[in-house]
Amino acid sequence: MGINVDTPPASSRRQAHWEKSSSIRSRPRRVLRGWSPGEHFYPIARQPVALHALVTAKGDDARQRVLLQSLYKFLNDIAFVETRVVNEVALAIANDRLPWPFPADLRADVLTVLIDEGYHAYVAIDFMEQVRRLTGVDPLTLPPTLTIEQAIANALAKLPAELHPALRTVAVCIAENSVKELIDVHREEGLNETFHAVNSDHMVDEIRHCLIFADVLKHLWSVLTTDQRRAIGIILPDFLGDYLNLSLQKQFDMQILATIGLSAAEIETVIAATHLEQDLATYRNVNPIVDKVVTFLRDCGVLDDRVIHATFADKQLI
Repeated sequence: MGINVDTPPASSRRQAHWEKSSSIRSRPRRVLRGWSPGEHFYPIARQPVALHALVTAKGDDARQRVLLQSLYKFLNDIAFVETRVVNEVALAIANDRLPWPFPADLRADVLTVLIDEGYHAYVAIDFMEQVRRLTGVDPLTLPPTLTIEQAIANALAKLPAELHPALRTVAVCIAENSVKELIDVHREEGLNETFHAVNSDHMVDEIRHCLIFADVLKHLWSVLTTDQRRAIGIILPDFLGDYLNLSLQKQFDMQILATIGLSAAEIETVIAATHLEQDLATYRNVNPIVDKVVTFLRDCGVLDDRVIHATFADKQLI
């Protein structure tokens, strides 16, 4: 059977798509030209603290400060996750430094991710600095770590050292296939247009990354032994719970609330109303990201194993 020269391989199509649509290849620098009174830099719908009566009673300036500091954390998290988590794994795959070899075309795809993610970190820090200069408001002390870093550390402690690279890779595959739900923001009245453009550029790239890291997980899972797959698979529900934990956000929100003049008792009231304590199975009922990740794992073959499947069922995730 001859080769159909009219249908290029997936790697070639992906390269052409990257050359055309990647934000680093096709978007200008997003420059913050101005800021009008009443305009906010972070979606109110993404920060329930800003809607609490004790916060709104402090006036528009207090709400603006809550949203501005929320923006700083959001951008800082992007810069951290791209350079310290995603690109660590992407670099290992691209340079063929994992114990399990990856096809050359997939390594090339991952190299485009490495470029994109470095640029996303640059854009996040650049926009943060533009906002700081324009508003004259400095960020509060930002968390030195990320929830996903904590989740990975907890998971690594449950595995032998030889499976640590595999776990890190699986964790990044999960993160890259749930990031849309974490960063997607809808245009709302009063939201700064430059922020919306920055975030939209990021979203375009991440949609492509989802497909690449789905192939990464499918390939990795195919070359692991049954015992290796099970060792990793049975701890994934706990990893997912840790990954979606909001403790760092809660701590930062408490810090923000203190700066707008709320008392310790008032802060406790706001946090109790906006950060509900719930297990992963309950959280699944209010946030579609849980089912999205489980569906992603199923599509990649992770849940085909009966032991892994039973573990997810026991946790009420399927």
